[in-house]
Amino acid sequence: MTSETKVGLFTFFGLALLGFSIFMLGNFTISKGFDINVYFKNVSGLPAKSVVRLNGVEVGRVKELKIDGARVLAVVRINEGVIIYKDSRFAIAATSLIGTNYLQIDQGTAASGILEAGDSVNGLSLPSVTDMVADTMSTINNLAASIADNGKFASDLSATLENLRMLSGNLNELVFSLRPYLSSSMQDVSELTKASKQLMDKLDSGDGLFTALVEDKQMKEDVQSTLANVRQVSEDAKKFIGQMAQFRIFWEYDARYQPDGNLTESDLAIKFVPANGFSYYRFGISDMGNRDNAPKNDKDFRGKPNQIDARLGLYNKWADLQVGLIRGAGGGVLSLRPFYKAEALPLKTFSVYGEGTDFGRNRVINNKLFDKPKVAVGARTMITKNVGVGIRYNELMEKDARALQITGNLSFEDKELASLLGIAKLAN
Repeated sequence: MTSETKVGLFTFFGLALLGFSIFMLGNFTISKGFDINVYFKNVSGLPAKSVVRLNGVEVGRVKELKIDGARVLAVVRINEGVIIYKDSRFAIAATSLIGTNYLQIDQGTAASGILEAGDSVNGLSLPSVTDMVADTMSTINNLAASIADNGKFASDLSATLENLRMLSGNLNELVFSLRPYLSSSMQDVSELTKASKQLMDKLDSGDGLFTALVEDKQMKEDVQSTLANVRQVSEDAKKFIGQMAQFRIFWEYDARYQPDGNLTESDLAIKFVPANGFSYYRFGISDMGNRDNAPKNDKDFRGKPNQIDARLGLYNKWADLQVGLIRGAGGGVLSLRPFYKAEALPLKTFSVYGEGTDFGRNRVINNKLFDKPKVAVGARTMITKNVGVGIRYNELMEKDARALQITGNLSFEDKELASLLGIAKLAN
């Protein structure tokens, strides 16, 4: 085989490998933006790749247009860092009468929440220019036909004018016949005005209960104070309702399986997430289940069962810190999400973490003294919205007890309990 043939084959296989890699990774990219789905009855000439503007400012592009049943689905890519509220108005607009169409977004209100990647909204479908021109021409044709219909339009117009002349004559006769009654009514109005003036004179003189109420300084202050309290209560209620709308509660179940020794541990907790966007509270029981007094085998270095677990969590997009009573002893857990900007859920939620607790440990477990802190490291991710998996290396500080564990996590949001607690707090 010649050198040229070898170089050609090497180049061919290299290009084939590059193409295969691009094909396999084509849908696994980290994009600086997020996609939302906008449904229309009619896109009215909106082209793919057209501009998306938020209150007139360009914030993205129309990524794809496709038929979804009886509607048209527009997949819209929004630039990173752009915030769009859920009640925003999506409509198709044009730069001019004959200009290019684009997708216009009129910003909604913050109370409705923020659109996230994968959310769907309904767009406002406007009639096309062709339909409006057709309706206008139809109206003009009907008007022309009415005018040309053997003089029918002119005849109806003449009849209308004749009716107006007759109505004017009848009104003149009516005014002439009512003149005596109108004179009497004017006299009655004059007397009523005189009586009203007398009443106002009495009020000005300070006589009567009404004047006393109006001029009472203490009553004026009481009314102003009451109105101020009503406004404050209204503002507090509005603020509280807005916070409770974003208050969330989750149930979490964690399981750990250690193949070396065939051992299983599990935790159950409830997590309260207020609307501040940076903290949460987690309460539960760790190492659930009653164990026999004797260890399961010589690899069973598990601690005490049914321990209280209470944590305060602080979080942002890329980090999560938990401190408190962790599995019955003081400690902390730090998690980092390096790929939080990714679109794919497993990569977006992938995290590495370290856990340290029980720093003053001095305990005998399965005839072995444990006098070093309990330290573990691991990694985990969510494969669906509610199910997560991971691995964990446990007891790094204790040589004989080190072991690899496989972890699983179930997480469910409890909207009914959140609503119930919100109503109870509002009642208080």
